Amino acid sequence: MSDLRPLQEKAEKEFERFFNKYKENMDCGRGCSSCCISGLNVFAWEASIITDWFFDLSPEEKENWKRSQALPSRPASGSQGDKACAFLRQGECTIYEVRPSLCRTQGMALSYHQNEKVLRDWCPLNFKEEGSEPLENDDLNLDALNQMLAKAQFLYEQENPEALGPVRVDLEGLRDYLLSTCS
Repeated sequence: MSDLRPLQEKAEKEFERFFNKYKENMDCGRGCSSCCISGLNVFAWEASIITDWFFDLSPEEKENWKRSQALPSRPASGSQGDKACAFLRQGECTIYEVRPSLCRTQGMALSYHQNEKVLRDWCPLNFKEEGSEPLENDDLNLDALNQMLAKAQFLYEQENPEALGPVRVDLEGLRDYLLSTCS
């Protein structure tokens, strides 16, 4: 199977580049989980990376992970949703090293097309001061990212015909599945 993790790493490098340029106007950092909301889903290839990571954990690591899932999951203050992501526990991501591309780019300014217009968006905790907005050419082109992720999904399906199922995987359902495999 093709290793699709470099695509996630590229997304993370883009965030790092953006953050290094604009960090004085961004509140993103360890412990910030305002963007970690429930109801998110990912492409099946990213869910398989999470699943592979989980099954590669030692029995002790799996047990520790399972215990972490019993901790409270609550949205951060200023959160954009009522419920936290299924993998967020006490403000920490329990799958951080294999988190999806979506999570790796949270906080960046985004540009995307809607109704033939180019729109921009970013976390309301970032760029709060007048005139602190990032330059448009530094935005993450969400349309291009989604096209790359969809092409990766196509490649994943071509190489894994037995894995054909839902193209998108709900993170809460994925967490429940992983928990169900723990003895």
